Amino acid sequence: MSGIAKIHMVKREQMVVIIDDEEDLLDLYEYNFSKRGFRVLTFNRASKALDYISQNRPDIILCDWMMPEMDGLELCKTIKSNLTTAEVPFLMVTCRTEKSAVRQALAAGVSDFISKPIGMDELVSRVNFILNSDQANTMTGT
Repeated sequence: MSGIAKIHMVKREQMVVIIDDEEDLLDLYEYNFSKRGFRVLTFNRASKALDYISQNRPDIILCDWMMPEMDGLELCKTIKSNLTTAEVPFLMVTCRTEKSAVRQALAAGVSDFISKPIGMDELVSRVNFILNSDQANTMTGT
C-alpha cells in the first residue's frame, strides 16, 4: 500500500425547491432534477413552500407564476425581502410572455424568467448555469 492518501471530494447535492399547483408537472420536475443529482422538494402551494424556505435555505427556487392563494410573484417578493433568503436564486416558470410581465418579475428579484413550455434538459441547464454563476460570484465576492 502506498503512503499517498487519496482524498475524495464529495460534492453536496444541491437543493432545489419547486413550487407549482399542477401535480403532474411537479412529478415531472422532481423526476428530472432527481435523476440529475439534485435533492428536490416540491410544493403545490406557495404558502407551504414559504414556511419551509424560511426555515431551510435551498440552493435555488423554481416557481410557477400563476397559482391560487399566493402567486409566484408575491412569493418572490416575500423571499427577496427576507435577509436570510434574499440571495437564493429564484426562477419564474410561466405561460406569461408579455414584456410587462418579464419586467415585473425581474423587478421583483427573479433571477431568470422561463416561458412554458420548456424542455427538461434546457430547464436543468439553466438551473445549473445560475447555480454555477452564483457559486462563482460567492467565491469572488461579487
